[in-house]
Amino acid sequence: MSWFKIDDGFHCHPKVFAAGTPAVGLYVRCGSWAAQQVTDGIVPKHVAKMYGTPRMIKALVDAGLWHQKGHDCESCPELDANSYAIHQYLERNPSRVETELARKSKSERQQRWREGKRKQQVSENDDPDVDGDVDASTRRHGDAAPVPTPPVPSQVPPTEVPPPPSPSGTQPGAEVVPLSGRGEVQPLIEAMAARGMTVSWSFQAAEWLELRDAIRRAGVPALVDHAARAWQAAKTQPYSAKYFLRGWTGLQEQPAYTGPRPVGAPSKTTEYLEDMAAIAEELRQKKGTA
Repeated sequence: MSWFKIDDGFHCHPKVFAAGTPAVGLYVRCGSWAAQQVTDGIVPKHVAKMYGTPRMIKALVDAGLWHQKGHDCESCPELDANSYAIHQYLERNPSRVETELARKSKSERQQRWREGKRKQQVSENDDPDVDGDVDASTRRHGDAAPVPTPPVPSQVPPTEVPPPPSPSGTQPGAEVVPLSGRGEVQPLIEAMAARGMTVSWSFQAAEWLELRDAIRRAGVPALVDHAARAWQAAKTQPYSAKYFLRGWTGLQEQPAYTGPRPVGAPSKTTEYLEDMAAIAEELRQKKGTA
């Protein structure tokens, strides 16, 4: 996990006052994205437009918190026409190289710890002084209580996938599935885009599972219809699929067919009643002719 760092004087910096609070929200959000994606402070324009308005972007550029192509700041990198740069990002945040080295070092430490633990367990299992009938959890000299085993670090995947490509792309959200590993969500992404509902698909791990279960339970068409109703009722156009998640998770399985059933053969009770009705009618006719 990477961090986007700002100092404790950021809140009262003249550039922050000049940009305004709404634009500063865009600044922090895109800074967090740049730290997660390890872009050295480069923010693509389609990401900036996904998180903020043109007025916010212009306010950040005018205040000097962001740069665009042709800027004259010597401490910031050159840019193409499709990107912005966070001013002096690398002076406060680690570079891509530093982040990758730190991650590699952490992975190697964890691997060494696991290998050491595995060797320790093998050594304990092969110890000739230990009675073979004694449970492994109590293999200690004397009656001393077993030493607690430190927990093995769990290999939990990232809690949030990177944002999808630009909403104006021909296949919105097409990169989400390879990154998240949740192929069952792709039909929903494509169906939403086909109905004109182009949104961000950035979920946490537990939310991806909730969405997958909702698709399995209610089906993609039901989720799309629910989203279309919510889309029309929204006061402002939703920009994230999280807007619909609560409603999706509340959808239930399609009800079973409860229409007419084919009529089977008449029961013996029905036949008996029909016979009694026929006898009664015959008696009434005889009585009328008497």
